[in-house]
Amino acid sequence: MKRILLTISTILAGGLFMAHAQNVSDLIISEVLAEPDSSCIMDDYGRRAGWIEIFNKSQGTVNYGGCFLSDDRNNLKKSPITRSDNRTKIGPRQVALFHASGNNGDGTFYVNFEIRRGSTIYLVSNDGRTVVDSIIVPTTLPVGKSVAKTANDLRQMVFEVEPDPAVPSPGSVNGDDVTETGSQKMAHEDKHGFILAIVSVSVVFCALIILWWLFSLLGKVSGGSSKPNGGKCECKKADKAKVKTSGKITPEIAAAIGLALDQEMNGEVYAAISLALHLYMEDAVHDNESFVLTINRKQSSWNSKGQNFRQLPK
Repeated sequence: MKRILLTISTILAGGLFMAHAQNVSDLIISEVLAEPDSSCIMDDYGRRAGWIEIFNKSQGTVNYGGCFLSDDRNNLKKSPITRSDNRTKIGPRQVALFHASGNNGDGTFYVNFEIRRGSTIYLVSNDGRTVVDSIIVPTTLPVGKSVAKTANDLRQMVFEVEPDPAVPSPGSVNGDDVTETGSQKMAHEDKHGFILAIVSVSVVFCALIILWWLFSLLGKVSGGSSKPNGGKCECKKADKAKVKTSGKITPEIAAAIGLALDQEMNGEVYAAISLALHLYMEDAVHDNESFVLTINRKQSSWNSKGQNFRQLPK
């Protein structure tokens, strides 16, 4: 039992780890700004610096706490992302922005390096070794321009680096205007939920039919397997029933009974059984009763009234 529980726990732990790794793999570095100009956004301290934008291309929320950002291939753990902040979660098709101030002590969304032209920015999984995504900052990137990955259709979630410098768009999704998820699109097309209700009922109904068919098949299989020798025992039982209901005991049966009793009984039992067989076979048993009991009283000293009265003294 302990081994089974240990195996199940290991499988569940492995599944959770794989699910977490798969979620982190849905993150990409969607845009990077190396050198800002006066039109770029400022951080929480009123400073203008480069920034890194991370995009979640999946349909679920991803927690990237414990991952790393780096600009050095030989030091992938250069700037860790804290695990203790609940804000390190990106909703579906949402972005997170990290300021490259050179000091990650400024807050959760700050990295301890500045972005240089010609460098490569890495997003590293929480194991510190697996590179989830990377982007190269061109050496010819103009001031106030960014390098971005754009999807021609956000429903496909296939991003490619734009060959030309892009206008910075921090905090917004890069690509066309098709940003609706499947659930949002369904909400517009089926406002009252009729399609969803029909599909749900149909799925449940089909599942019930399949279960009924499986249980019926299982009952037939188990019922057939419970009859040993393909039902031969039923024939034997029928033969025994015929013997019992025939009302006749053949000499062979009587001999078999005698042999069996010879090993188990004594002489008195033989006599009793022999008498019973004789009466049975000669139809001497008085079985036909009128269901009326007749009691003939017989005088004796036990029921004599004279014996029951006490004589009075004279």
